[in-house]
Amino acid sequence: FFVRFVARMLNDTTFLLDESLRDLIEIHELETETRNRQNGAEPAMEGTDEELQGRLESTKRQAKSYINLGNKTVNLFKIFTLETPKAFVTPEIVDRLAGMLDYNLNALVGPRYAQLKVKNPEEYNFQPRQLLLNICKIFVNLSKENEFLIAVSKDERSFKHELFVKAKEFLRRYSLASGDFIDDFVRFADRAEAQKLEDQEEELELGEIPDELLDPVMFDLMVDPVILPSSKVTVDRSTIKAHLLNDPTDPFNRMPLKLDEVKPDLEMKKKIEAFKAQRRAERLAEKNKIEKEENDGDVTMA
Repeated sequence: FFVRFVARMLNDTTFLLDESLRDLIEIHELETETRNRQNGAEPAMEGTDEELQGRLESTKRQAKSYINLGNKTVNLFKIFTLETPKAFVTPEIVDRLAGMLDYNLNALVGPRYAQLKVKNPEEYNFQPRQLLLNICKIFVNLSKENEFLIAVSKDERSFKHELFVKAKEFLRRYSLASGDFIDDFVRFADRAEAQKLEDQEEELELGEIPDELLDPVMFDLMVDPVILPSSKVTVDRSTIKAHLLNDPTDPFNRMPLKLDEVKPDLEMKKKIEAFKAQRRAERLAEKNKIEKEENDGDVTMA
């Protein structure tokens, strides 16, 4: 029940932060356009001055609502991840949570953070330093959970080690956190980067993966394949668990479905393990061959 609650809270938080940041970017653009027009520049946006002012006021009202709610949900995540971290690293939640945190860290300290600068941010209760600190605290709260580390490291869209370094600089510059906390935050980033490199090496080792071994929704190599009883489709258990949190149906035919109705696909599991073993053996044989050729060359030169 709590995991389901967390999933819905994650949906809300993702939506609220996305809309908040989008509104702030629009406010920044509208304020810049208004200021430029007042200084005699040619209009760069469509609409009269009055229409621009109307859009600005409307966006400000919407931003205030989204930001206030977003602040509260992020604060809840900070509290809950400290008290019950295990609930946030279940397979159906952890990847989405990691992606949301990485994305918003990028928004707050990445190359486009200047677009969030608006006049009178207190008007919307926009506190970027506090929001950054809360997000960093969530990372640290979950930093000891290996599932979270792996989820952060494999987020190809938003995870970048340099963003954590930039966040560290902000934390120190504005004295937002203690030295020990910042050290824990950076240590987690270093471990995530190391995990990312390890995963890339494993991906290179596996090479091209046969389609039948890929999850048909996420297109990743399945880890725990299960068969859906009505559609007979095989998916990874984590994929169907994530789907069932929001929709109690088989995603391939819309028939009612409960998690305890799915069955392990033991044959597919054996195929996956055999494929991985074969690729590792091939990679090892290739490595040994290269080393032998190099050694033989050294002997010849000697």
